[in-house]
Amino acid sequence: MIRLHRRNLLLLIVALVLAVPTVLRLRAEADEFVDVGRIPLMFDGFTADNVARILLARPKAEQPEPPTGVDQTQPKHVAYDFLALQHDERGWSVAPIPGQAPGDLVGAPVSKALVESDLLQHLASIPDDEGALAQPDATDDQLKEFGLDDAHAYVIRATNAANTVVAELLVGRDSGVGQVGTEAVRGVFVRKGGSRDVVLYEWQKPWRRDVTADGWLDRTVFRLDPTKVRRLSLRNASTGARPIVFERPGNQASWRLATPRDDLGAVRQAEIEAIVQQRLSYVTVQRYVRPLSRAGDMAALGLFPPQVEVVLTVVDGGEERAIELAVGERVPDGNEFYLTCSESQFLMTWPASTAVAFELDVERRLFDPKGQ
Repeated sequence: MIRLHRRNLLLLIVALVLAVPTVLRLRAEADEFVDVGRIPLMFDGFTADNVARILLARPKAEQPEPPTGVDQTQPKHVAYDFLALQHDERGWSVAPIPGQAPGDLVGAPVSKALVESDLLQHLASIPDDEGALAQPDATDDQLKEFGLDDAHAYVIRATNAANTVVAELLVGRDSGVGQVGTEAVRGVFVRKGGSRDVVLYEWQKPWRRDVTADGWLDRTVFRLDPTKVRRLSLRNASTGARPIVFERPGNQASWRLATPRDDLGAVRQAEIEAIVQQRLSYVTVQRYVRPLSRAGDMAALGLFPPQVEVVLTVVDGGEERAIELAVGERVPDGNEFYLTCSESQFLMTWPASTAVAFELDVERRLFDPKGQ
């Protein structure tokens, strides 16, 4: 018993000795550990839910010459290219800029994913601690070196529904410029509006500095569940003035003609399913041209009447709704066709590869020969 006791005591001592380095290492790691939730943020309390409008401004590549007689010692006026985005119950869209005539894309839908990943996520994540501070109270020359003077900085200004500024950020040059090797820090230099403190915001991707509306648009006009489509109507040159309508009542799997015809064979199920599932369940456009209210002569665009009409009837929440697509003429010198859709208030274009697929001979392609 005494011998066993001594052996246990020896094992305990060995275990304690071996545990010392582990304890020391854990303490060291605890000292180095940074609780991300406790890092002070540049825009403390910022939430994306409070943002109703975002103004993006980038200094013009060519600045106008100052008027004759202006005091050259005064700061030069900087001319900007602007883009405004707004949020409402329908989502994000291109907004008008006060003092400027509305452009053709005002009101066009903007990608929610891009706004969140390339704007809102940054504003909510930029640190404001000593570890990120690259230059406190920078001079004019230092701001220019960081690309954060008025003549070079990209400006992001977010306001709420009451038009109160909730975040204003100036974005300068990438921190990796001129650096090579593994020691280079990927990120961008930024500063808060009204502050001269330069912060290094570590970010692995190039910062989007786009002020063209086209770069932010959501080109998806609609998505739908193919299993919820109950009716498909097609009208083109092959059908004449009247459309051919296919239906799939209730939960039936097979398509049939809404109005039976003795001169046609059986409906080709696979062909109809391919149209619904592959071409109409996810419709994207090539361009937004301008609002329908300013579309101009629809007949000249081949949209009055349309060259091709496609109507989907979808069961949504127990109720039926129709989605209408109208295809017009080919855009002059372009590989696209004019398009309107009941889901959008814009004149748009469809890629030719998509549009011409609906110029098919409906009776020959979507029905078996009579008697088979």
